[in-house]
Amino acid sequence: MILSSAKWTIFIAPWLGLTFILYFTRKVKLWKSIVFGLLGFYVSGFIGVYEVFPAPLPILMIILLIISAKSILPYLIDRLSKAQERGFLGTLIFPAAFVTLEYLNTLDSGDVWSSIANTQYRFQALQQIASVFGIWGISFLMAWFASLVNWMSGRKWKWVAIRTGATIAGMVYLLVFTFGIIRVSQVDYHNRETVKVAGITIDNTNIMETLYQDEFGKTINIKPETSQASPELQEANRAMVPFIEDPFADKFKNTRNVLMANQNVLFNKTTQMADNGAKIVVWSEAIGFVINSQEEMVIERAKALAKEKQIYLFMSLGVINPGPYDPERLLVVNKTVTFTPEGEVANVYLKSNPVPFAEQEYGSDDIIPIIDSPYGKLSPIICYDADFPHFLKQAGRKGTDILLVPSGDWKAIDPYHAYMASLRGIENGVSVVRPVSRATSIVTDPFGNLLGSTDFYTSEDKTIVAEVPIQGVNTIYNRIGDILPYLAIVLTSYILIEILYIRVRRKKRTQSSQKTTVIEV
Repeated sequence: MILSSAKWTIFIAPWLGLTFILYFTRKVKLWKSIVFGLLGFYVSGFIGVYEVFPAPLPILMIILLIISAKSILPYLIDRLSKAQERGFLGTLIFPAAFVTLEYLNTLDSGDVWSSIANTQYRFQALQQIASVFGIWGISFLMAWFASLVNWMSGRKWKWVAIRTGATIAGMVYLLVFTFGIIRVSQVDYHNRETVKVAGITIDNTNIMETLYQDEFGKTINIKPETSQASPELQEANRAMVPFIEDPFADKFKNTRNVLMANQNVLFNKTTQMADNGAKIVVWSEAIGFVINSQEEMVIERAKALAKEKQIYLFMSLGVINPGPYDPERLLVVNKTVTFTPEGEVANVYLKSNPVPFAEQEYGSDDIIPIIDSPYGKLSPIICYDADFPHFLKQAGRKGTDILLVPSGDWKAIDPYHAYMASLRGIENGVSVVRPVSRATSIVTDPFGNLLGSTDFYTSEDKTIVAEVPIQGVNTIYNRIGDILPYLAIVLTSYILIEILYIRVRRKKRTQSSQKTTVIEV
């Protein structure tokens, strides 16, 4: 299960992990399955999530305890329902409970970080089932595999005992993989109209280093691969508060110069990409760091550039609101401003789903915009927004063709987080353009095919360019929605009611037996 984490992802690991854990929880005493199952999830979770989730260590440990306690529930439902004694149909209990838990988690937190489906980004044929059932189809098949292996193992792999069930299951998996292979291989972009899209980012660690130098008169070295929880970054962040309070203080002259220099680099890169034929240019998340009183100047510059070069420019800004430091006040605004080839502002999008413990609420209206263009319907969102499948259904319903996802990650979640976004593309039939700072930038088509990829740490200019289809595709998932998790919830609810009914009935029988014994005596 450690090898199923964002830091170390081997696609076969979770298939085996689910299988072994299910075997363990079925074979040992109930208290051992609870205690050691919980311990196993907690330890593997801590190792896998440390440096991934940007929360203080004490909070992280509490959150992991809650996650671990919830993770053991499908195994307990499988155990208490005696699924292993129910024959082939009993193999459906564990995957139903597993998908139910994942789905209810998304209703609670909204995001799908905890979904095991994210680990399959290298298994493209399997990923295509997301176009039918969403990521729940992937999770169901993985959990069902664990249940099937344990069912066949319990029958000592005797063909006579498992023939019918194994044949049915084999046909299901064969159908899924065949569907995936055909769906991916049918794409022919030689006969489809495309548009050249460029994603731009830069290494802006010079801002924090200069800011620290201006505030404390000392040098600090922040490597691009530095984790969110690193002591260096935490120390550097101490300089942010006085800068927010008064960014125009004389001592911050060098920092203001660096901000301006970075903006010049971004505009120069945009010009270069436009001159090379890009019709859509996207900046990575909040890479244009600017003080609010200077924002209008930057916007006017972007208008002029978009009009001059006849491009759609998605300019991602981190806008500082100067004033007394107060967590209740919006200090920095994370936004993407869209400019048309006419030099007009088509949309200002505020990040709808801020990262817990790292960002404030930006006041978004939670609506994914649609910008009509000659290159299809364009929709900007920002980074963590793409981890919310219920939120992204808007894109599928509105007919988005190209989803622009300016993002900012860190080394521990690279490239895991990028490929999570590509699943939203498969679900909703849209191409995904995701330029990202401090991680791998990718461009994928509506089938999850990789159209372009740039490694932030090895690329010199860190720019990604790709020919992107201007038309999305309709998906079954857009039409039927979350029917699979709904069915899983129904089955799981029935099993839970049955477990409760049997236990109540057994208790009544025991009490009745005790009364009869007393009367006979």
